[in-house]
Amino acid sequence: MRLSSAWSTCRRALGRALRFGPVAGVVWLLLLASWAGARSAADDVDIGGTRRAEAMAEFIAARFGGELTRIKIRIVLLSAVFGVALGLAADALAWARRTSGGRRREHVLERLGVVAVLHAGIVAWSMADSPQLYSGRWYAVGGLRRTVEVLVTDVLGPGGVVVCMVALAIAYVRPAWVERALRRVLAPIERASLGRRSAFLVALVGGVVAVDARVGAGATGGQTAVAPREVRAPEGASGGTRPSFLVIAADSLRADRLDATRAPTLAALAARGVAFDKTYVSLPRTFPSWVTLLTGRHPHHHKIRSMFPTWDERARDLDALPSRLARAGYRTGVVSDYAGDIFGRIDLGFELVDTPTFDFTVLLRQRALERETPLLPVLHSRVGRALFPEMRELADGADPELLATDAITALRRLSRGPEPFFLTVFFSTAHFPYAAPAPYYARYTDPSYRGRFKYKKPVGLGTEGPPDAADVAQIRGLYDGAVSAIDHAAARLLEELRARGLSDRTIVLLTADHGETLYDHGHGQGHGDHLFGDEGTHIPLVLFDPRAEHSDRVGDIARDVDLAPTVYELAGVPAPDDLDGTSLAGALRGESIGDRLAFAETELWFTEDIPGLPADLRMPYPGIMRLTEIDSKHGSEIVLRKDMRLLTTVARHRMVRDGRYKLVYVPTRAGVRYLLFDTVADPGETIDVSAARPAVAQRLERELWRWMLEDTEMQAKGGLLVPREAGATRGRP
Repeated sequence: MRLSSAWSTCRRALGRALRFGPVAGVVWLLLLASWAGARSAADDVDIGGTRRAEAMAEFIAARFGGELTRIKIRIVLLSAVFGVALGLAADALAWARRTSGGRRREHVLERLGVVAVLHAGIVAWSMADSPQLYSGRWYAVGGLRRTVEVLVTDVLGPGGVVVCMVALAIAYVRPAWVERALRRVLAPIERASLGRRSAFLVALVGGVVAVDARVGAGATGGQTAVAPREVRAPEGASGGTRPSFLVIAADSLRADRLDATRAPTLAALAARGVAFDKTYVSLPRTFPSWVTLLTGRHPHHHKIRSMFPTWDERARDLDALPSRLARAGYRTGVVSDYAGDIFGRIDLGFELVDTPTFDFTVLLRQRALERETPLLPVLHSRVGRALFPEMRELADGADPELLATDAITALRRLSRGPEPFFLTVFFSTAHFPYAAPAPYYARYTDPSYRGRFKYKKPVGLGTEGPPDAADVAQIRGLYDGAVSAIDHAAARLLEELRARGLSDRTIVLLTADHGETLYDHGHGQGHGDHLFGDEGTHIPLVLFDPRAEHSDRVGDIARDVDLAPTVYELAGVPAPDDLDGTSLAGALRGESIGDRLAFAETELWFTEDIPGLPADLRMPYPGIMRLTEIDSKHGSEIVLRKDMRLLTTVARHRMVRDGRYKLVYVPTRAGVRYLLFDTVADPGETIDVSAARPAVAQRLERELWRWMLEDTEMQAKGGLLVPREAGATRGRP
């Protein structure tokens, strides 16, 4: 009897509490967050194999148990705050319902139901806007979950979700004036014998289509090209006035995507400035490439040759461009999202560094937050990123509009005083998984596609099967959508320059850290694994100086090492004496940049099986999990193991190219192979012409060995480039 009485008391207390919106909201969000985060942290770390997963779980629990507890506490607090906000909204709807003459008494679970519907609507809107964040736990699961996500993204869209939620709110509140208006609107449809319920559905669907169309049109409005105005240096201005610099860069941006359809703003910038149509990087991976761009030195000189450099390599004084500009009176800054975490891991001299950070601790936090799909609408926002900086490291959430807002804030800060500025803005969206927000993710794709890459191209690390023709078309469409999203955001930056009166004294540079192979000519997808085809090493480079009246398209070769010398000359700042590049500034005056050779090398192979690179064209070594380790002496940085450094250096492919021919050095266990490609007659680089062009092959081989032997740690031995022995000379093979 006592037990029954106690249960009745608890049930009544719970009922009274759930009628209070904030309580219902907190209960609902805590239940969902607990369910979503039930998986272990090791489940999301791709380590391969059950035993290794168990070992990783034990390692994480022992080494990072406290960190996992702290992130769970933060998630609980966010759930509570989000739940209170939802509960207050539910209370507001209930108040409106009562004051409009609706039913006054509520069922014990009614408030919880209203909270659940409000939350579902917010999640649906977020899903329609950024479906990549949800696809792993909705679309990829299949069944009803897949159907729901497709319905939300392909049928409703963000605008349609808003219309549906407004309609549901009106139906719940049922104000008298709405009922009168609906009778007038629906009367003609009812007279057509459709009936009241069918008439309401017709009106609702029409509203969804109309509003979503308007939202889509507004989001696509950025596709109108925003070209830099034609400006000249102010009359009477001193020729010694130092210009400012805005570097707009995008990860994995291919030069052939700068067209009026996919990137009208950037294409207009290229048309008004000097575009270098044959620009190549020395190492097509983000970390080493950016160090090359900002030092003017090849990777074997600045020593950052992988995405996982050691603390000693990162701690060297690189005498980089931003540091020299800062000493000369420039205000310097860099702003980026997830791919720009490299700027927080190395000091290149930037005064302002507004980028995420990356180490194993951040990886664990990110994975924990990524699982919390009920909280993603808040997490994937400016407020969420402020509270949880790890969200900026999320590849699926690289929204260029969020980054553009951060960049505009940095621009305003750096341009407050009379000093010139050097601001680098680095967009990550064009890097796989090519996760552009609405409407860009669907702009160039087939709406009927239902394959595994509908919303993004995840990194499989060799575990996924090869794509078919429909998959390839989808992946390329996702990439093109990412480029368009970046173009729209870049337009905002150029507009901000004009609005602040900075456009007549700011030189704009457009470039990338590397290109991207998108299954071109059988070469696979990605960058940095091989040097076959130009897609991975070929980047855009545009130089727009508002003081110059000359515009041009330069067909001679330019290199990443040429960017820093160019900025030094334009800024009037002395350059270091040991640069590998030379200035391109003469092109602004209509001068020839001369003949140059472009050199490059590959980076680490993350997997033992690489699509587009046959096994007989590589020296095998273990996958990324056995190549790297955690540097616990300097935080929890992931670094290349020292015992793997020499092997991975020897195994690299190297190449040299002139305006027509490319020679690729390919070390294998059976010896070195040289492949020569005529890039004019064979742009896909599938036919080796070394036997037909022996003189060309010999000439380029001499140049390639000259460049390779500039690496003071290496020597020629038996036709291979190998680690230098003590006291050995470095002659050619």
